[in-house]
Amino acid sequence: MIEYIRGTLTDKEISQVAIEATGVGYAIIIPLSTYEKLPEPGKEAKVYIHYYVREDDVKLYGFATKNEREVFRHLITVNMIGPKVAISIMSGISVDNLVMYINTGNTAALKKIPGIGAKTAERIIVELKGKLGIYASSGAVAASVMATLKAPAGGRKEEAFAAMMALGYNDKQTAKAIGIASQEMNEDASVEEWIRKALQVI
Repeated sequence: MIEYIRGTLTDKEISQVAIEATGVGYAIIIPLSTYEKLPEPGKEAKVYIHYYVREDDVKLYGFATKNEREVFRHLITVNMIGPKVAISIMSGISVDNLVMYINTGNTAALKKIPGIGAKTAERIIVELKGKLGIYASSGAVAASVMATLKAPAGGRKEEAFAAMMALGYNDKQTAKAIGIASQEMNEDASVEEWIRKALQVI
C-alpha cells in the first residue's frame, strides 16, 4: 500500500500531475482542491495516495491532505459512486461544505455539483450523514451542528455531546473533550460555545 509520494513535480494539469520520486515518474489523478495547493512544476510536492486496483484498471489518486483522501474513500463506498464521480465531487466543493451539506441533508446544494443528480445526492446523505465530521474544520462542524440542532432534551452540555456524536465523533473522544471544556465553560454557555470549545481539544 502506498501512503504518499514525495518528489519533484514534473507536470501539473488540472486533473492530473506527474511526480518523479527515486527515478520513477508517477501519474496521479487529483481533484481541483489538490491542484490549487500544489507548487509549480520543478518544485518538491507531496500527495497522499489512494491506490485503486481493479481487474482491468490500476490508478493512483492523489490528495493534498489525509482528510481529503479519507473523504474520497468514504465517497467511493456509496452505491453507484466510483472514483471518477468522487473526484468530480471533490473538485466542485470544499470538504467543509460537503460535510455541512451532508449532515444538514441539503440535497439542493449537493445537486449543484456537476454530475450529481437528485438520487445520487440522496444516497450520499443517507449513507454518509454523521460519518465525515472528523474530516472537516472545527468551524464547519460547528456550523453543521447548529444547523441541525433541535430543541434541547437536556442541558446544553448534553446536547452538545449528542450533536458531536451524530457528526461521527466517538463517545470516548466526545466525553473527554466535553470534560476538558467543562473546566473552563460556564454551565449556561450556549450549545455552540460548548461545541467550539470541545472541538479545540478533541
